[in-house]
Amino acid sequence: MTNQSPSEFSNERPTAPLERLLAGYAMLGHSDIERIREGIAGGEIAHGVGALLDDDLRRTPARLIAKGWVARAGVLADGRRQIVGLHLPGDLLTPAEGEGGDMTVWALTEAITIDAGRFWRAVENETAPDSRLGAAWRQIREVERARLVHQIIRLGRLTAYERTAHLFLELHDKQLRAGLTDTGAVQLPITQDVLADSLGLSAVHMNRTLQQLRRDGLIVYRGGQLLLPDLRGLRQAARLSSANEAETR
Repeated sequence: MTNQSPSEFSNERPTAPLERLLAGYAMLGHSDIERIREGIAGGEIAHGVGALLDDDLRRTPARLIAKGWVARAGVLADGRRQIVGLHLPGDLLTPAEGEGGDMTVWALTEAITIDAGRFWRAVENETAPDSRLGAAWRQIREVERARLVHQIIRLGRLTAYERTAHLFLELHDKQLRAGLTDTGAVQLPITQDVLADSLGLSAVHMNRTLQQLRRDGLIVYRGGQLLLPDLRGLRQAARLSSANEAETR
């Protein structure tokens, strides 16, 4: 594994994506922002592409992804894998996501994670009913649970075309909330193989599906960035209900 110096990445505060995510669910004050920053400090690790994070995750209750993309997957005995989580800046990884011989967590791109154990313990044990930070955290956890249900539906009931549209909308929503992209664009520094493993498709089927989405004018790929010129059409392609649709805006 080749470690990169954190200074090689952007100078934006590492907690900024998480701060934006939380602020999207509650009106956070200065003291709330300070609690976030104080709870996520030190223990910074740079991970090279393909580096396993399993051991790092077992050493602390949680790690914040400050930069890069991280995947979590179940691995079968014959080497096949199903990616069950694509984690972006602002997401927190916990040891439970890295435990077990059939599960693994690794960096899809160059990444930086930071020890977020203090913050995790504080918000998970928050009991004050008027805590804005606690309320925002509970909302994020609810959204995560809803996305897990949507993922099960996506893999179990949607066609390859619908699955792909649904995943792109989910990534678009996550990046917008974290301030990582603009409306109608998704930063996508991953391969078609990773997409295929996320959607339970073969590499050939994945390629054909992406080509069809391009022909239908729903996606345009430009050097690591996916443009979504017709969000309404993409939502229709994903078979989103009105309840789901609100989550992807």
